Amino acid sequence: MPVDERSEPPQLVLSGEIDVAVADDLRSAGSRVAAALDPGSRLDIDMGGVSFIDSSGFGALVAVHHAATSKGLSTALVNLTPGVRRLVELSGIGELFVLP
Repeated sequence: MPVDERSEPPQLVLSGEIDVAVADDLRSAGSRVAAALDPGSRLDIDMGGVSFIDSSGFGALVAVHHAATSKGLSTALVNLTPGVRRLVELSGIGELFVLP
């Protein structure tokens, strides 16, 4: 499953290809995890296992970011591989997220 919800601490763990086939699952999971966090918290999205991401995946990440910020959360993309980090930075969506 490319989208895994973890409860301790609440976070999303992504793996494999993040594309149109999983974008809706990512949006839904992101909303659920955001609802489990207290305002002022940070929603971490672990992307260490992501091998590919397309514009649908980026769109889903932006939707998760908006769902989280509407609940008073910040969002972070963590464990980015060098290739995925480069795509995040080139796409401009890195400006929305904390990139530790």
